Formats: sequence, C-alpha cells, structure tokens
Amino acid sequence: MKWIKTTCLAATISLSLTSVLQAAPAIEKPVVMPEAMLSVTVSDLHGLIDGVGSIAAQASPMMNGMMLKSMLGMQLGDPSLAGIAPGKGLAVVALDMTNAFVVIEVGEAQSAAYGAAVASKGMQSKYENGLLVIGKAPEQVAKGIALAGSVQKQLLVKRSPTLRVAAQPAAIVAKNGEQIQGMLQMMPMMMGAGLMQSPGMDTNTVANTTKILEGELRVLLSIASQCEVAELVLAPENGSLRISKTYAPKAGTRLAALMNAPQVNEPNPKIQAGLLGGGTMLLDCTMGNPDALAAFFVGETEQLVKEMKLKDIDMVGLLDNMKKWMGIYGGTFCESVGFGGDGGFSVNYLMEVKDEKAAMDLFRTMEKDMASFLKLYENLGMPMGMKFQENVREYKGVNIHQFTVNMDLASMPEEQRAPFETMGLSNMSYDLAIADGVMFYAMGTTKVEDLMDRVKDGSAVAQPLKARSVYPEGGFYYLDYDVASYMEFAASIMPAGPANPLTQMAATLKGASPLTSAGFKQDGLAMWSVNVPGDLIAKYGQMIMMMQMQQMQQMQQGGAPQGMPGAMPVQ
Repeated sequence: MKWIKTTCLAATISLSLTSVLQAAPAIEKPVVMPEAMLSVTVSDLHGLIDGVGSIAAQASPMMNGMMLKSMLGMQLGDPSLAGIAPGKGLAVVALDMTNAFVVIEVGEAQSAAYGAAVASKGMQSKYENGLLVIGKAPEQVAKGIALAGSVQKQLLVKRSPTLRVAAQPAAIVAKNGEQIQGMLQMMPMMMGAGLMQSPGMDTNTVANTTKILEGELRVLLSIASQCEVAELVLAPENGSLRISKTYAPKAGTRLAALMNAPQVNEPNPKIQAGLLGGGTMLLDCTMGNPDALAAFFVGETEQLVKEMKLKDIDMVGLLDNMKKWMGIYGGTFCESVGFGGDGGFSVNYLMEVKDEKAAMDLFRTMEKDMASFLKLYENLGMPMGMKFQENVREYKGVNIHQFTVNMDLASMPEEQRAPFETMGLSNMSYDLAIADGVMFYAMGTTKVEDLMDRVKDGSAVAQPLKARSVYPEGGFYYLDYDVASYMEFAASIMPAGPANPLTQMAATLKGASPLTSAGFKQDGLAMWSVNVPGDLIAKYGQMIMMMQMQQMQQMQQGGAPQGMPGAMPVQ
C-alpha cells in the first residue's frame, strides 16, 4: 500500500489544504538557474557529510562522518577531502537531457589531483577561478565554465549542510511536450504487452489497469505543468533526517488560484486525532478554502475527461456534486487509521460541518448524486457501488446512520485481490452521526458512540500528535505514522511461507518513534515535510545488520538465504 504518493501528487494535497493562522516557519522560494532543467546542490559538503554520518553511525558506528568522507575522497584522490574547504561545496547542473556538468569548489593546491582522478574515470575537467568544472565531453565542460560563476552566485551562495534538488516542472513539461504526448499515445500498447505477462491478467484487466495508470499520469503531468519551481531538501537534524518539498505555482494557472485563495476556515482545537485513540496513522488537518479546492478539482477532472475521451460521463452532475460535497466542510477534520483485527483495518474520523441538514441531505441523495462519479470510475476500470441507510439506531438522542462502499475486484488478478479482500476493501461499512456541527465517522473496531462520548462530554483529553512537537505551529496538517505497526500488518497479509522478513522488521522496529509530517503555506508557496527520527533509523540499521548475519550463517550452513526486507516506507 502506498501511503505517500509521488512528488506531484503530494503537491496536490499540500496545496489544497490551506491554513496559516499561527507563526509558521518562513518558506523560501526554491532557487533555480533559469538555464537549468535540474540542479543538485550541496553548498556545505563537510557539514552535510558530518550530519549524515551522525545519522548513519546510529545504525553502524563505523559509518561516521570521517569514514564517509574517506570513501568519497578516495574517488577524488583526496581521502580527507582536504581540497574542499569547510563551508564549501559542489553543484550538479543539467541543462537538458544530454548536457550536464559538475562544479566543485576546490583549492588550487589540490586541483591537479582532482583533475587526474576525474580523468582516470574517463571524464573531462577544467580548473578556473577556484572552481573545477567536470563533464563527460569537452562541450559540456565549456558550457560549465561559461555558467560556473552563475552557479556559484545562485546555487552555492547560501551555505547550509543540506542536499537540495531543484527543478522547473512547468518548463520541463513544455520543453518535452511532443515526447510526452507520444509516450501517452504509446502507453496502452507498451504497458499492455508487459502486463499481459503477469499471472492472472487478461485483456480486460490489462485495459482497465492501463487506463487507471494513464489517468494518474495525466493528472500528475497537469499539476507539474502548473508548477513553476520545486525543490526537495534533505537535511540531517539532531540525528534525524528531515525531507522537505517546496512548490511555487505558475502564474495564471488553476494551481496558482488555489494556492492564493483566501482562508475562510479556522482550525478548531477540539477536533484532534488524539481523541480517536491509537492507530498506525494519525492526522490533524484544516481545509482553509473548500470552494477553491473544489474549483481546482473540477478543472482537473474536466481536463482529464476531455483528454482521455471518457464516454457517458454526466459532467454537469459530476462537477456539481463535487462542489456540494466540498461545500459542507467546516474547516477542521482529523482521522486515525489502524490495521489488523477481524475487520482488516479501521478508520475513525471527525469533521466540522457547516450545515448539518445540508450534510444529511447529501447522504440521502448520495446514490443518485454519485452516479456520475461512479461512472467515471467504471470507465477507468474500477466499478464501485454505494448505499446509505438512515437511522439504523439511536444513541443519547442522536440518530446513527450507515453507508457502505462496494468495490468490484473481479477483474483484479488474484495475487493483487487477496490483500484488498483481507482488509475488507471489497465491502466497507461505516457508521456515522452528525451532532453539534461535527460529523462522527467510524469503521472497524471503534464504535461511533465512543467517538461521540469523547467529543461531546469533553471528558477525553486529546494527546497531541508527535508531529506537533517536531514541527512549529501554523501548519495546515500534522501527521504521525507508526512504521512498526504498518510492518506488522503487512506481514500478516503476506503469503504464508518460511521466515517472513516483515515479521522480524515489525518486531525490531517496535517502540521506535513515528515518522512525522507537516505542511505549511505562505505567500503563494507551499511546503510539506517528513521527519525520519534517529531511533527509527538506528533500529532499521540494526535489523539490516542482523538479517545480513543470518544470511551469512545460512549460507555457511548450506541453506538458501532469505530475502532482504524492502525499503522503509517514506512519504
């Protein structure tokens, strides 16, 4: 299961939920070179390596900053990296798909050694004005020399022990428009040929899967074309790793209209995930301008339907219904998601509503109103059904209702269908109630009555999310993610077999601090960030070392080594 989408999809979420009320951190506009398609900058190389070393050493003491410098320096003929002074760094600049060069701030005394090391690897270089420019060919070096001063003034001028990747998504999409359209046209045939080789696939399943993937790709490309600049920053901080992404929209686009929309809703401190109990994922969020978000979604949906030539879609009904549902949001909502148990997984949800009657009316007409939405998903190869039952029971004078969501998984290959069925995604049943301007929503082990008691009588005290102590105030969302809990669940739905590595991962990671995340919006810019805590990194490193030792023992004993675990899920 992918909790964290690609960069562009994350941008959609980050830019849509706008709320800045308190002192949020200052968001700096990404620095890009106008000539560059992409740049990777380390303006303080020693500082970054020392920071990364402090993190890596938690997992393996030998992998400290000194060792990392030695490993990198040996590739350059300078084991201690003495040629790069403290506070100096490097940048990799790609002008296009074929022209790229590297600029390194090197002392003159070591420049010859660096040049020789580069030459031994078949690369070209030239040293000028304290900068070593490296390229695969003389033409690339010449372009690097011409732009080296700009690189130093624009990318290397601000020193920080970070790694920064900056790009101009809109310009990249525009420059490669013909190739992108060609790829989209060829996509069904190319993907179809590959998917047909997968077990359980038939022509109908392949067609549906390809259509869904094409739709996702088109949405991502649309968002990228509206994003003027974007920057990814990796920063070691006190033994943890901070990963932040910042976006600036292109003027005149739907994305710009969304990001610059005024805030109309304020956060409600009474709506917090801490009231929902524990869970693998806990989320606090404020939707600052639902109408602006609805307008953005409407525009993207219209474009997608037109581009993919989807048939039999009632666009008027679909878009009107989307606006009505977005319109009932009162601002703040929170959610918890837990895994395991007989129900597969559980979801608890609290949401402010502007108008209780309007919200109930939407549920009453949901089956009819959502017909266009469901038709869209059917055209994309994901048939779904919904049903609402009013007043199934009552609690303390408040009516409790129920609605179900059914997914037709018949066209899905068996190995893909099994996890969905284990989690109960083929037939999801939710209990809900609306009282005092709050919608209470529960599926799984928690009863909606318990949620109502916790909020309405005020006896429960919300435990603040860990993310609120990691990040400053003023964010439009805060999230905690328990990796060990997710691994435990993932292990439970894996096919039965000897030595499931996910079981060992879950046991080793148990008790580690959660991944935390938060998002901020300011002055037309949006930033979202993920923090990977040091103790989680340390436990993960210990687990890898332990499994490597087990593999070595099995190989020595003549047994087949077990597979290594996959990468830790990161947002």
